[in-house]
Amino acid sequence: MKGARSVIFKAETLIPVIQEAMKNQCAVFLVKDHGLYMMPENGMSDPKTGRVLTLSYAEGFNPDLAEFDDWYYELRDVCGGDDFCETLPVTDNVLQEVIRHSADLEVSFTPTQFRYHTVNY
Repeated sequence: MKGARSVIFKAETLIPVIQEAMKNQCAVFLVKDHGLYMMPENGMSDPKTGRVLTLSYAEGFNPDLAEFDDWYYELRDVCGGDDFCETLPVTDNVLQEVIRHSADLEVSFTPTQFRYHTVNY
């Protein structure tokens, strides 16, 4: 995509998200709020905090591993300033390819759309 900015989701953290979504027969969410991550629509959560346990953060955009100023402004440049949640069907061929080939996932953003495909296999 012309003018697109991209992020990478590593297979080792994304595969458990997809597997949990398959187990629970639900979708995978691509979420931008406090970081950029994928999570199962109906995932297990910590009973004390309510935080979803199975998450896959895009490389460089995990607020637990990076200082706010190191990820926030870059993330805004990549996919805009508004929070969002996009639904990806767990049966999507690209997500299934992540599992089959232990492939990383590249997500590219323009101001009006996003696309994703596997890489590194």
